[in-house]
Amino acid sequence: MLRPSHKTDATASGSERSRPLPFIPQTGAYHDTNHPLIRTVPKVERRQTGDVFLNRWRALATAPLLDRIALFAVFLFHVTLFTSPLPPYQPTNPFGATPVGDTIEQLFRQLGYVGVSFFFILFGFVITWATPQCFSIRGFMWRRMLKIYPPHVVVWAISLVLFAGVYTSPQTAILNLTLFNTFSTDPTVYVSVNPPSWSLSSDMVFYLLFPVLMPLVRLIPEQRLGQSLLALLLGMLAVILITTYLVPSEPKSPISPISGTQFWFNYIFPLPRMFEFAIGMVAARMLVLGRWPRIDLLSSCVMLIASIAVAKHLPFLYTFGICYVLPLTALITECAARDREGCSPIFLTNRLTLWLGQVSFGFYLCQGVSIFWLSKQLGLQDLSVVGGMAAIALYFSASLLGGWILFRFVEEPSMKLARWASSRRKMRTA
Repeated sequence: MLRPSHKTDATASGSERSRPLPFIPQTGAYHDTNHPLIRTVPKVERRQTGDVFLNRWRALATAPLLDRIALFAVFLFHVTLFTSPLPPYQPTNPFGATPVGDTIEQLFRQLGYVGVSFFFILFGFVITWATPQCFSIRGFMWRRMLKIYPPHVVVWAISLVLFAGVYTSPQTAILNLTLFNTFSTDPTVYVSVNPPSWSLSSDMVFYLLFPVLMPLVRLIPEQRLGQSLLALLLGMLAVILITTYLVPSEPKSPISPISGTQFWFNYIFPLPRMFEFAIGMVAARMLVLGRWPRIDLLSSCVMLIASIAVAKHLPFLYTFGICYVLPLTALITECAARDREGCSPIFLTNRLTLWLGQVSFGFYLCQGVSIFWLSKQLGLQDLSVVGGMAAIALYFSASLLGGWILFRFVEEPSMKLARWASSRRKMRTA
């Protein structure tokens, strides 16, 4: 992910000289061999495990599993909506307005918002965890661009051909292509062409600002990290209050009970979502320095379930992230702490799990086609219980197949190009 620009790095015990950071072929990432979370592993285990150690310890081993859980939560949210984000806003819920349809809609209503918040916190945590003190900003951005843009462009083009081209203006299509669509307050623009792609705009903003944010997070005194986390939570609350009292409440959004502008400012606009990304960054640093209070996995999951239950009774603006941010952060940090202690499940490295991790990004991007468009084309509404379950299985299989095709023929060649370009730069430098 990141390329060190020279051979020194700061550790928990101070600044010391180390050999160049090793490159991990399986993940295409550089990781810090002197990272305090790595140094806790016994030397004999390091020596015996070899490359397995590189995969399991120098990156957050549970991150792919957590990412897939969040992806599945978003999938369940999308597949049970009574209002599709695509015109004419028909339901994607295959059971329709039946007791079963109402039940699963109520059950999974918050999962999409939980999943997106989970993405942003996990993103901030993992990227902070894996970043050495010195890295090439140009190489970092080049790899991220090649990771995000090629699959996005392919699904963007497919979406325009299949359905979005009928009602999408050229200006809106260009904004979506360049990922500037979330800087518009118009609902037909910020959720346009391929609806799930809106979150990529936030990802790109996070990438652009990370080289600025990371030094600032490292400058926070160790004893002030907890207060910084509280300040970020208050920032999230301030966004809700601004949205409630200062952002226009009319006209209403076609896909939510608030106005389109309120939905944009509180949920879509990348800058307010920076709070969740920064919370992940601060939590990673707290865990590295031993400042994070350990909360076991069971308690973290109970807290998360309780927060989802409470959110069902709160005003809509409070259901986007602030209710879940602490349980989600506790869950992520506890998983990371267990990785550090050698307690991460061994099944995380099996072939199926690794394959699901490879196709997960494409799986997410393809949902605009596999759910929103396919449900409209096939008329999969008001089905029986068996028919509805079959429709959900169809949506899932189509998303998974699309994710594999994107990985195999788009993402993988792009990453090979990024590695080739990186090796060429290093050869010229040498």
